[in-house]
Amino acid sequence: MMRALSHSFARFFSSISLLPYATAVLLTVSFPRLDLWFLAWISLVPLMFSLDGKSRAESFRFSYFCGVLFFGATLFWLCFVTRLGTVLFVAYLALYFGLFGLGYYYFSRTKFLVRLFLLPALWVALEYTRAHFLTGFGWVCLGHTQYQNLWLIQIADIVGVYGLSFLVVMVNVVFKEAVTYGKERQRPTKEFLAGGAIAIFLIAASVVYSAGQLDRKFEGPPVKIGLVQGNVPHERRWHSKAWPFILRDHTDLSQQLAHEGVDLIVWPESAYPGYCWEDPELFAHLQESIRRQRTAHLIGVVTKEKEDYFNSALSFDKDGVVVQRYHKIRLVPFGEFIPLRKQLPFLSALVPIDDFTPGQEFVLFNVPHWQSAKEYFYSTLICFEDTLPDIARGFVKRGAHLLINISNDAWFEDTCEPFVHLQNAVFRSVENRRWLVRCGNVGVSCFVDPWGRIMAAAADKSGKRTYVESTSVATAVLLESQTLYTKFGDWFAYFCISGILVGAIALKVQNQKKPNA
Repeated sequence: MMRALSHSFARFFSSISLLPYATAVLLTVSFPRLDLWFLAWISLVPLMFSLDGKSRAESFRFSYFCGVLFFGATLFWLCFVTRLGTVLFVAYLALYFGLFGLGYYYFSRTKFLVRLFLLPALWVALEYTRAHFLTGFGWVCLGHTQYQNLWLIQIADIVGVYGLSFLVVMVNVVFKEAVTYGKERQRPTKEFLAGGAIAIFLIAASVVYSAGQLDRKFEGPPVKIGLVQGNVPHERRWHSKAWPFILRDHTDLSQQLAHEGVDLIVWPESAYPGYCWEDPELFAHLQESIRRQRTAHLIGVVTKEKEDYFNSALSFDKDGVVVQRYHKIRLVPFGEFIPLRKQLPFLSALVPIDDFTPGQEFVLFNVPHWQSAKEYFYSTLICFEDTLPDIARGFVKRGAHLLINISNDAWFEDTCEPFVHLQNAVFRSVENRRWLVRCGNVGVSCFVDPWGRIMAAAADKSGKRTYVESTSVATAVLLESQTLYTKFGDWFAYFCISGILVGAIALKVQNQKKPNA
């Protein structure tokens, strides 16, 4: 049986060309840590060539294989949490590549100008579905590769990250067509020239818009913030004997920041050791430390209310009194809760964790700012909530003038994961034109301005940003205006989904008419 199974796998892989592998490599190196973002603009060309002339089954298989390689390479760090879960998750995510391959099979038979729009729209529709279906996973979208391309990503305040994905796929379609003409030594048709002109116009318009936004000045009251990056190993966090030392390390770093005259000191997600209020003496020590420093704090904690556990953030005033709290709204599946626990009880045996309870309220914290009589507010995005556009947008719509993320990526060892996390989070700043302050236990702790520039990252003397104990200080600006994206969200993704539905219906009607022609 094993021999037959291995033979089947060998036959499966031998039937796939190297072109999907080339696409997987080009896509992977476009993401952190290599960040060769310019390669994303040609990354899909090899895959599309491999699909030409293939059957439906082959188109799905080739694309699925490419998806397995890509997601396996970019999300390998999940294996530090669950190996079996990572394999199953990658196998699931690759289905979206397979569906793109099926869509290419149908749409590649249409006119060039039609597929110039339908293929990018299909890619966006699949990315949006992946980010929302079941619990959703919106990481490593094609548009995320451009997070350092400041001359282009400014359009995210209108179309979100999906607008960037659309442009990247569109350019790939143009390049693929151009290479086809070159291989066959044919003169480009008027249709191709028109399509190329459309792509160039959209890119040029995006650059011009971005240039205008980069020249724009965002003015508001300043607030000086200090970040504590404790670098506490995951396995040490829940050893009660280590709790006093963990707390001491954080309070010592806070003391250094207090001497720099900051308005607010931020600790990472679950930085307070153990459960909050479980050890009254430990909590009293924290409060006394804050009183000595005379500085407001935002601290990530695990809290318990009756029988419910919450991943929370507590706001302390300069007297060490808890004045506000926020419970994380969007929990991590298989990290903070087991989906379908009652319906599929075997999952509890595979991942033996207790469920956290999700928060129900978008809580705005008062900014400790004493130079103005007007009230200003910040929101706290816990863990991966800074990668969720609807959560950040929801806070801004409710009046947040500043976004603060507290996270703990120590689960994933010293890998590229914190940088992939940051890459995604950058778009929350641009989409909503807000400063985003990120404080992570192992990094990347930094400040992202409203244009998406990464500034003042915590690092050691060698410049290493992750898995080092460090602090960072910078002044953020409290902003009030709301963008088109803040007001209307992912309208562009809905437009692409509608376009795909219309295109699929039109293609079906066209195919039904052919026998009668």
